[in-house]
Amino acid sequence: MKNWSVGGQDQLKQQWFWYRIGSGGVASPINSIGPASITTFLGPDGINEVVATYQNTTLTLTIDYLLSGGGVGSGSADITESISAVNNTGASLDFHFFQYSDFNLLGDGSSDNVQLFGMPGSWSFVQQTAGSSGIGEAIVMPFANHGEAAYFGTTLAELNGTSGLTLNDNSIAGPGDVTWALQWDATVPVGGMFDLTKDKSLFIQVVPEPSTVALIALGLGAWGWARRRQRS
Repeated sequence: MKNWSVGGQDQLKQQWFWYRIGSGGVASPINSIGPASITTFLGPDGINEVVATYQNTTLTLTIDYLLSGGGVGSGSADITESISAVNNTGASLDFHFFQYSDFNLLGDGSSDNVQLFGMPGSWSFVQQTAGSSGIGEAIVMPFANHGEAAYFGTTLAELNGTSGLTLNDNSIAGPGDVTWALQWDATVPVGGMFDLTKDKSLFIQVVPEPSTVALIALGLGAWGWARRRQRS
């Protein structure tokens, strides 16, 4: 997901997912699994659900994005993300799944604050704010094993370059250009499935317009999402 417009402004720079099999090695973006198979569903105001599936001989990974929102002019919107990873191999998988989020609230993001709630082993909620605007993510199940609140550049470099990465469980960052990440660790049995459900609620205190989300079907498989362009 690379755009989420609420209140007439794009609030999101990048959210993407990485995974690792085993305790060592560098995590890979999920689009490296294979080309995305995209299914879209129409709601009253256009496309409000996108399902993306990535598959190879090791995994079948599916992400279901469901958008809902407040009324016209409310400045609020909600996305539920349901994620599953099926083990296609003949052995159990030591599976590690990462979510990286970089929101630029009010279209800027230079003075945001972020905080993770819970504790190492059970992070359950994340809140990022800019004045009276903010986004909250509730982890419905299972809670995250690790998390990391940081400033832009730190966590993204770790995801793309650190072997055997475990997020550092730092729970607060800001004010500034902040990011946050979550990590789940699971053993997925033969033919078994890892399931994850999360819900994001975004509220922007500006002169509002109807909320929209840009889930570009072809773009879901693009490598460009995995490696963010450096800010000028």
